[in-house]
Amino acid sequence: MAKIAIDNGHGLNTPGKRTPTFPDGRQIREWEFNYPTAQKLKQVLERCGLETIMVSDTQEDTPLATRVSRANNAKADVFVSIHFNAFKGEWGTHGGVETHYYPTSEKGKRLAQLVQAELAKATGLRDRGIWASNFYVLRETKMPAILCECGFMDNMEEAKLMLDENYQWTVAEAIGRGICAYLGVNYVPKPEPKKEEIAPEGKFYKVQVGAFKERKNAEALLEQLKRAGFPGFIKLE
Repeated sequence: MAKIAIDNGHGLNTPGKRTPTFPDGRQIREWEFNYPTAQKLKQVLERCGLETIMVSDTQEDTPLATRVSRANNAKADVFVSIHFNAFKGEWGTHGGVETHYYPTSEKGKRLAQLVQAELAKATGLRDRGIWASNFYVLRETKMPAILCECGFMDNMEEAKLMLDENYQWTVAEAIGRGICAYLGVNYVPKPEPKKEEIAPEGKFYKVQVGAFKERKNAEALLEQLKRAGFPGFIKLE
């Protein structure tokens, strides 16, 4: 069984890793997207039969060396780091998704291509492509590694997606599909919620609320139901 190391990027209080101030005065921290999305990715991958290890499963800003050593010691087959991008730290029209890999890693490049294609398709955001980058977590890991930037914190419309659970799931499912494609593993879709069963036209589901030997007891309950606003009737079986 393949093992995936998942990194949720920065800590909750990492300096600078947050949106500009919204008109209502609030800011969103990058961790508020990274962490829940990493947790959702864990569910996606395990649903597909893959093993996972969380290398920064905390609010704290886990040292990069610690994340890498956890992945290396676990002999992970793939490393993925989840992030939300920024340009100048002020609201602008820049935006989109991109995936980074280490320049000399052909396997990492292939993984990045597959994941980026899924991210761009699923999110509908600008496709910024794959980038060859010298990030520590890409350079020092012993397995194919990618870093996904899933939007821009200083694009107001994209920043609004950060706390959207549907968007978090969209990203997690997209990354999961890309990883499955890379590993040659069958992607298992998220189960659809069960639809409420409706009786056929002209038919009804009936609920019996009591059965009595003496009619007077049945009539007493019927009166209680009527006072409560529920219609009813007495039937002799």
